[in-house]
Amino acid sequence: MEPDVEREQRVNGAAVESTSPPTRMTRQQTLTLISMASVNFSSMICYSILGPFFPNEAVKKGASQTVIGLIFGCYAVCNLIGALILGKYIVQIGAKFMLVAGLFVSSGCTILFGLLDRAPAGAAFITMCFIVRSLDAVGFAAAMTSSVALTAKIFPNNVATVLGILEVFTGLGLILGPPVGVVLSVVWI
Repeated sequence: MEPDVEREQRVNGAAVESTSPPTRMTRQQTLTLISMASVNFSSMICYSILGPFFPNEAVKKGASQTVIGLIFGCYAVCNLIGALILGKYIVQIGAKFMLVAGLFVSSGCTILFGLLDRAPAGAAFITMCFIVRSLDAVGFAAAMTSSVALTAKIFPNNVATVLGILEVFTGLGLILGPPVGVVLSVVWI
């Protein structure tokens, strides 16, 4: 009997199909999973690392608490809008290109956001924060949207398991970002 063939079982005389357990991942799938998990982890650390120190730095540059909240909030809004638009056009753009381009944009914006302490205080600093965070959110939306699409293509027999693993690394990045931010702000600020 072949292991790939689903077996038919009888329960109270009725035929019931049993599903076979998910197949074991290939080496390429395992390496892809590791890559995608590291992307989720590092992206979420970059997202959450700002919480402990950015508000104090922004106040020094003349931003009010309301504006600081809006800077944090614009990320979520732009991420949502970007994911909706990019999800619609992922077939035309291509999932692999969208992943690489999104990671490139997001990483570039993260570096630029780190350099904003050199921007002049006041309106220029606030405007640059909004622009950089918004572009970062769109890049992150592109990377995560394509990541989910690629997951469904690369892991057709393990989609739920792989998405669960990726969410674990997303959560770890969100949890570890603020403590890393505190340590870095103590060391460098």
